[in-house]
Amino acid sequence: MSTFDLLTDDVIRCILQLQTKNATKCLSGWKSALPTLAMCRRWRALAIPLVYSAIIIGDGPQIEQTYMPIDRCSIAALDSQNQKTNMRLLVDNGYIGSAKELVVSLTPDFHPIKVLSYLSDTLCQDNHDWSNIRTFKLTFCTTVFSYELLAMNEESDKQLAVQIAHNLASKVNRVQIFAARSMLDDDLLTAFTEVLGRRYFGELRDIYWMTHGTLGPECTTTQLTSCLLRHANDEHGLPLICPQKLKYLRIVPFLNAFSWLCFHFDKTSDDIVFEDLRTLDLEDRRFGIRVPNSPPLSLENGKVPNIAFPRLNRLIFKSVTLTPEITRLFVASPLKSVAYDGLPSNILELRGLNISRLDMLSVRIWYGFTVSPPDFYACTNELFQETNSAKYTLLAVTIEETIIDAAQAYWPCLTHLDLCNEYLPNLALDLIPRAPNIVYLAVRAFKAGEHETEEKVQEYFDGLSQRYSQPLNSKITYVSLVFARGRLPLFDTLAIDLFTRCLPKLINITMSD
Repeated sequence: MSTFDLLTDDVIRCILQLQTKNATKCLSGWKSALPTLAMCRRWRALAIPLVYSAIIIGDGPQIEQTYMPIDRCSIAALDSQNQKTNMRLLVDNGYIGSAKELVVSLTPDFHPIKVLSYLSDTLCQDNHDWSNIRTFKLTFCTTVFSYELLAMNEESDKQLAVQIAHNLASKVNRVQIFAARSMLDDDLLTAFTEVLGRRYFGELRDIYWMTHGTLGPECTTTQLTSCLLRHANDEHGLPLICPQKLKYLRIVPFLNAFSWLCFHFDKTSDDIVFEDLRTLDLEDRRFGIRVPNSPPLSLENGKVPNIAFPRLNRLIFKSVTLTPEITRLFVASPLKSVAYDGLPSNILELRGLNISRLDMLSVRIWYGFTVSPPDFYACTNELFQETNSAKYTLLAVTIEETIIDAAQAYWPCLTHLDLCNEYLPNLALDLIPRAPNIVYLAVRAFKAGEHETEEKVQEYFDGLSQRYSQPLNSKITYVSLVFARGRLPLFDTLAIDLFTRCLPKLINITMSD
């Protein structure tokens, strides 16, 4: 009996889950999981449900990837890319009925209706049973950097796109998780996606809406537990969502201000209560997130709604201009974790959340130019001194054309420090005594060591070694270093040696570019 025979099915399944974790994201991820089927019969039997759990159409980027256009290519290459699928292999092996996810990632540049017609032919022509599909991920990518489609759509094409969407929704009709993302602002694709979203909405458990379309107030649901609304932010075009079951909510206004009234499901009450919401992520891209005292937010009876989050423990602000009206919404919430990513000009508004009770506070800001207040040090010092009971406090600073004056900074409650700049002359070593309790240090100096000769590199580190000749009084155990790609190997060697000597409790150090 071999050692592998001693492993239980649960252990093998855990191993296979790691090997096939990308099998439901994109074609390349699915192909990388195929070798797990070439194991012994026992392993193959356990791998089959994982490998054949998704139908994948199109070879664009997966929906989890960042908002970036793919490389430009010819029309013929795009057609070939859009027609790639694993569906035939699932049909030939008899596993088409066991697929639980449908992943569509298409690049409709030049011929959007042609791409949608191909999708319809692939899914709707054959008499396959799609009743097991519970998750539908739809992505429209682009090779055009302006995100504007090059094709001119005819009205008849738009009508055909709507009909294709209705046919697809009729065939794949038991979807519980719908994720839609489009990099393109195109009427035809928007109409197609809107039909799918509206047809599925009432039965969905999770929706991730990242398109230029709107769902509309006629879409109502009491089932949602997880919701991401991006672009669907015209306050007259938002769906009506019962907030009672929501556990995760992310709002990203882009073209207009967002209104909380889309959650005023119970018209007999003046309250909007997110009874079970645990995580709230607010991201303000352009216009803002309106708060209850704004005039457009009055209810039908003229009263202002009472918004409450009785179980909210994780709150995320991204580029949100904090005001007392916003922070007041969460004073009564049992917050344990707050993350803020934006300008430093109003970070002291975080104190309105009663941050002394937090277990985790993460602050990511820019320092330099005109975006920082003159009392940058006073603000950060005051903020982090109030978090003395938190187990995790992160300050991440992207520095623009200036340096941080270590003599003015004092962050005794900080546990994690992340600095980003083209150059960091002292590699943040001068800040360590000013933050004596940090255990994690990240230094990202993207031009440090770039095209430097060995003599220059040696001279630079000799100067630092003389300045920091003795170990620092530090609790740092982990260091992450990011330097220029064009640096010499000597730069890495001397940097590792410097941090190893200066940080007596250092356990691990990583280098990257």
